Amino acid sequence: MPYIRPGYQPQWFHGVIADHLEKVYTRQIQRLMLFVPPQHGKSELSTRSFPAWVLGEDPDTKLVVCSYSATLAGSFNRDIQRRMDQPRYQNLFPLTRLGGGPGSAALRNSEIFEVVGRQGFVKTVGVGGSLTGTPVDIGIIDDPIKDRQEAYSLTVRESVWNWYTDVFETRLHNNSAQVLIMTRWHEDDPGGRLLARDGVWSPENPTGWVVVSFPALKTADENAFDPRKVGEALWPQRHSQAKIEKIRQENPITFNSLYQQDPKPSTEALIFGDWVEVEQFPSHLEQVAFFGGDFGFTNDPTVLVKIAREGRDLYVDELFYARGMTNPDILQAYHALKLPAGRESWWDGAEPKSIAELRTGALVEGKGGTVRLSGINAIGIRKGPGSIEAGINKLKEFRVHYTRRSLNLKREKNHYQWVMFNGVSTNVPIEGNDHAMDAIRGAVFSKFGSPSGGVKKSDPHWVDPRRQRIAR
Repeated sequence: MPYIRPGYQPQWFHGVIADHLEKVYTRQIQRLMLFVPPQHGKSELSTRSFPAWVLGEDPDTKLVVCSYSATLAGSFNRDIQRRMDQPRYQNLFPLTRLGGGPGSAALRNSEIFEVVGRQGFVKTVGVGGSLTGTPVDIGIIDDPIKDRQEAYSLTVRESVWNWYTDVFETRLHNNSAQVLIMTRWHEDDPGGRLLARDGVWSPENPTGWVVVSFPALKTADENAFDPRKVGEALWPQRHSQAKIEKIRQENPITFNSLYQQDPKPSTEALIFGDWVEVEQFPSHLEQVAFFGGDFGFTNDPTVLVKIAREGRDLYVDELFYARGMTNPDILQAYHALKLPAGRESWWDGAEPKSIAELRTGALVEGKGGTVRLSGINAIGIRKGPGSIEAGINKLKEFRVHYTRRSLNLKREKNHYQWVMFNGVSTNVPIEGNDHAMDAIRGAVFSKFGSPSGGVKKSDPHWVDPRRQRIAR
């Protein structure tokens, strides 16, 4: 990058982005999401320079670059061409030349340009535009939604999603790679929907997305590529910590979504605003893990989470979260995950019949005919007056860590909040968005007992059970 743009001053996180983009080119990564705050140079690397570099390395690559408007996409097109026209670029990649001169058969305009004598091209299009007849080796989508107003419009979100599935995705082949670059506006934006559909990459989910997310101020969430201390600004020379803190104070929702890449309400409203995201469940705690479940069926999902405790640290991993599951389906999913059948599995005690069926086992139809699935150690959770409040207070005794792949759990956490009155928490939880929360809260409360005093009445988020019942 500095070679063809001598004035460019890359920061450490630009190097991380560049490394991941190179892995996209070599197909070590096929689906990459880059979540970066505004004005931090995300498009400079991924959308302007990366396509030029790819065509230098392989002039037969077919690239498509998309953005929320055809005008912006066209400006990316022209910027890529300018880089490729530079003598420094031509010295570096002598076999890659653009057409457009007299007698040239290669196309060159603000919508598409081709490499002379080769198969490669870059085509740019706005979201909603046509890609008919365009095969895509590498597809880049940079900011598919323009602003908050569009992001909060269900009509716009549906339109962008339909374009992605009906137009963009249909032009991909088995070896195609995708890069989605954006700042997060809404949990249901394209990044959120794709993660909900495909999940995060892991060895168990090789078709998921590799996510590289840089909050403007470092959070306590753990990852392998961000060496900053908690609270440190991403690019302090250009966007200081004081500047971003001012945004946090003036508009916490903008701060959370646009700058922290984590769309959620104000942290003052969140019941569990201090939970920490980790890359994976600690392997050394597998032998002491237990499980928490919540029954659902038509409208509500059935949930199972894995939980382990180490001192004051609690680790949680989402195992399944799906609607329409019968009790045999639960057993089938449980055994498919190779979970130890004898380990404690805590479920809603209001459904004793379902718990009995989970303990007994079930007959299911398999490929080889009817198969009997053994039962599991299902136990009814302890419930009583003020159980929700007691469960919340119990969880507040721990430092809770949840795995990166626990997307539904994270979504619930980001919406599990207090009823607010004139901007002040009432300590009354809003019901709904709490199926995984119920599973965790019930299992931890039942396993470890009533709150032991780790949360004092002086804590601003301590819940008074009497107040909760009166409020209801």
